[in-house]
Amino acid sequence: MEREFDVLLLGYYGFGNLGDELLAEAAVSLLESGGVKRERIALLSAKAAESEKKFGLRAFDRWSLAALRRGCVSSRTLLLGGGGLFQDSSSLRSCLYYYGVMRLAKSCGCRLWAEGQSVGPLHSAAARSVTRRALSLCSRISVRDENSAELLSSLGLDSSFIPDLVLSLPMPKGGGDGNYILFNARPGYEKLSRRAAESADAFARESGREIIGVALADEDEKELERLEALRYIKLRDIITVRGAGDFSEAAAAASGAVGMRLHFLILSFLSGIPLAGCAYDPKVSGFCRRYGIAALDGGALRLTTPDESAAKEAAEAVRAEFAAAVRLLTGDIDG
Repeated sequence: MEREFDVLLLGYYGFGNLGDELLAEAAVSLLESGGVKRERIALLSAKAAESEKKFGLRAFDRWSLAALRRGCVSSRTLLLGGGGLFQDSSSLRSCLYYYGVMRLAKSCGCRLWAEGQSVGPLHSAAARSVTRRALSLCSRISVRDENSAELLSSLGLDSSFIPDLVLSLPMPKGGGDGNYILFNARPGYEKLSRRAAESADAFARESGREIIGVALADEDEKELERLEALRYIKLRDIITVRGAGDFSEAAAAASGAVGMRLHFLILSFLSGIPLAGCAYDPKVSGFCRRYGIAALDGGALRLTTPDESAAKEAAEAVRAEFAAAVRLLTGDIDG
């Protein structure tokens, strides 16, 4: 039976988190570069109408069983398009949701694949079991950090490495001599966010600079307001960025960046801004290690200027690895 779509994208899309929206944008661009036409790509979203307008492709409501089934029966493959979908930091629900969608897709005749994943933490035996069962349905798995590869290996699953998909997106260079640094914090890690805030504040005062808070989601904005209210950091302003263009505007003259979220660090890295990361989980620490980015370690804060050649190599690695996956998974679908 001829299906309308070659790829149905599954991720944490439509929730207003910039990192996940950038992952969707990168996945669509990489699929097109691999020869998949945009009209042959669809995605599952918490806000399907908004996603259709943003990406110019068909979107299905991820909360509707009927819509999920329509999407799955209409597509040849289901692609887990980046991000940390399988983890139980807050509960088992995330693992169960994605496992359920993957089982449905498999029953509808989709071939499953996963690119640029982070896996874990998986604290419970139930989460490990569900994750193993879900990802064992995939014909191919690639991960973006070493810890995820080790965890999958412990579950008896093979994987390859691919840098975070967002590293393939073009970004104009920033990092001017502006008298301010960008600061990002995310909720849920109070000790780390306080340490990051106090380190950034001390660095700014010592270097005679101001700080602009950068939120990648509404919850980040609340965290930045909380840190300022507790006087851990003094912010000149707080901005919420909704796209790569918004970040580029903020970064155009910034002379530094300090943050927690992975995609804040990736955007700073691509923009060429001297930066430092505060690792709240292994994917952030892995990114910092891989690209030689300074990490907060309890000492005085220092910023690392990104290696432009490393950024180019990362982008090329994403494109090459993803292109190979596209050839394998959307070429001979029955192979």
